[in-house]
Amino acid sequence: MKIYEFCPFFNENRVAEIKIKENASWVDELHVVEANKTFSNVDKPFNFKESNVSDKVKYHQLDAEQVFRTPTRHQLYFNRSTCQAAQFDRWYWRLLSYNSAFYNEAYQRNLSSVYLRDQVEDNDIVILGDFDEIIDSRWADRIVAEVKRRQIITVKLHYSVFFLNLFSASNHGSPHWSYRVNIMTGRFFKSMPFTSDYLRKKGIAESLTHDIYCLEEPVGFHHSWLEYQKTAVDKLKAFEANLKNKVESQEDYINQCINHKKLYYLDSELYVDNEKSFLGAIKQVDTTGLWYNG
Repeated sequence: MKIYEFCPFFNENRVAEIKIKENASWVDELHVVEANKTFSNVDKPFNFKESNVSDKVKYHQLDAEQVFRTPTRHQLYFNRSTCQAAQFDRWYWRLLSYNSAFYNEAYQRNLSSVYLRDQVEDNDIVILGDFDEIIDSRWADRIVAEVKRRQIITVKLHYSVFFLNLFSASNHGSPHWSYRVNIMTGRFFKSMPFTSDYLRKKGIAESLTHDIYCLEEPVGFHHSWLEYQKTAVDKLKAFEANLKNKVESQEDYINQCINHKKLYYLDSELYVDNEKSFLGAIKQVDTTGLWYNG
């Protein structure tokens, strides 16, 4: 049995270092795919550090010139009033057709089937998620056992923003950042009747709570916007076609969120917690500047 993880990548090398260290003891191959375009179809450099590539880290560069689409009008990425379980399919397929930034994100995420399908065996384990969603390796045995028993599971994550210890009180969609990271057998992965992106978005819309088992305890961290001074503005601009208010892509907006301890686009309060059982990898990397001390 081998364990594979597949993640899209944009520019967060500090969180990449943490993820790679945390994965080292239990994930056999981490497959990273990075495009040379943002989801708004603007040119960007390949940011992933080549020094991170190893026998366990497989890096795939995507030349998006011929496959990404340019947004043609103001398009919103996620609307909580229209994307709900009862109408998810109608919302999803319409969005896929008419929202180019969403289409580009989905294209990159769905490459998991291109890079993994031919090498994954039925009894292997496949993890699909984002780069800043990191499973705590101390839960590896429990997770593998549950996947073997159920074929597919999802997990809850602690959700921090801008700093390792600054947490969001809530998120959109399924609570505790669940139904974003999906862990499955190779057999399930190869026989999925839908794409990786569809699975993720359907879970966010709370449409899979009766179909996919979720572990009760949080088993990792979503460390979003780490080293925000270098990464957050560029990442927000990548989604600019999907922002209702363009000021959200400016540095002032980020500083306002931190100073007021509020994540405005989710209408969520932020709080400091230094007592959580943080990832073991935190002790193995330089975390200077990644802790909130305000």
